Amino acid sequence: EVLTNYHVVEKAVSIRCMLYDGRHYTAETVGTDKETDLALLRLKLEGYREPLPFAGLGDSAALEEGDFVMAMGAPWGLNRSVSLGIVSCTRRYIPEESEYSLWLQTDAALNPGNSGGPLVNTSGEVIGINTLASMVGGDLGFAIPASTVSRILPRLREGKVNRAWTGLRLQPLNDFDQNIYCLLYT
Repeated sequence: EVLTNYHVVEKAVSIRCMLYDGRHYTAETVGTDKETDLALLRLKLEGYREPLPFAGLGDSAALEEGDFVMAMGAPWGLNRSVSLGIVSCTRRYIPEESEYSLWLQTDAALNPGNSGGPLVNTSGEVIGINTLASMVGGDLGFAIPASTVSRILPRLREGKVNRAWTGLRLQPLNDFDQNIYCLLYT
């Protein structure tokens, strides 16, 4: 099984994954979750007899600002790329991106092609899945924390993540009297 981003596979007609040694295999989507931008793929390993090496999930809750991390992926189509940075924020809320997840913010370079790649700590554990990057204003990247991934992964294996939704949105009320007046007369 391989974790990646939902938006990477959402409209894919076919999926092909390349292994570290250059061999490539087709994959099928096992489960997706648009809200956390996660997708789980299963490689079709016909003819592959050896167990595949993998990196385990680490504890993203143990991260602190300033910890060194490495972002891996294939930015701009350049495979086997690694960039080094630090964790800038361990619990970043990004409005309009996900109501269900806080993000890891890093200054490790994330570019198109890094999405779905691992954010790795200095122990070689995957502590996040690279997802978002700002293309202006320097290196500003975001990853889905491993704690979110481990919570969602069992549901992805079942095919889909279902949630209850009340239809309510919360927002702070700064001036109760003024906000009530606006609600009554608009």
